[in-house]
Amino acid sequence: MLIACCSSAPSPSPNPSDQTLHTQITIPKTPSFLSPIPKLSFTDQAFFLLAFIASTTSVAFTSFVFAAVPTLFAMRNAAISLSKLADTAREELPSTMAAIRLSGMEISDLTLELSDLSQEIADGVNKSAQALQAAEAGIRQIGSMAQQQTVSMIHERASLPIISLQPAVAGAARKTSRAVGRATKSLFNIISGRQDTAEYDDDATYM
Repeated sequence: MLIACCSSAPSPSPNPSDQTLHTQITIPKTPSFLSPIPKLSFTDQAFFLLAFIASTTSVAFTSFVFAAVPTLFAMRNAAISLSKLADTAREELPSTMAAIRLSGMEISDLTLELSDLSQEIADGVNKSAQALQAAEAGIRQIGSMAQQQTVSMIHERASLPIISLQPAVAGAARKTSRAVGRATKSLFNIISGRQDTAEYDDDATYM
């Protein structure tokens, strides 16, 4: 860079026209920090580019590692907890499965017992119903037999001449007692389910 400087100096002669004009061209001095950057070759440019890329990658990787350290610790703690849980499950699972299997067997046995009990209750209800039906039939039979005996006794006594009131009353009482005894025996036989071997006893028993 060139700088032109012009200066005039008075001449020692008294004539003003004799004054001279001095011109000086100088090169200014630039500071060292403003010195122009030397031109780099292609190899140097590639080297600096690779160095910049490597530095940037290193910084990014270091930042990633520092950011991932808490995550790695958390993953480590989670893995330890999972391992402990697996150990506990491996120790407790057999006993738990055995308890579940035993509970299932107990529930099955209880279900069978309840089924048997319900069957027994149903049988008892059926037998009670049959006994009630038999008792009802026996009561009806007793009523019909007593009615028949009473009617027959009335007809029999009505056809006989009047001799004495006391023998007639005694005979009626004996026949009524005999009819009630037969009906009671028939009722017991029906309720107990036994076959009657003899439908009527000897009349001398009630005489």
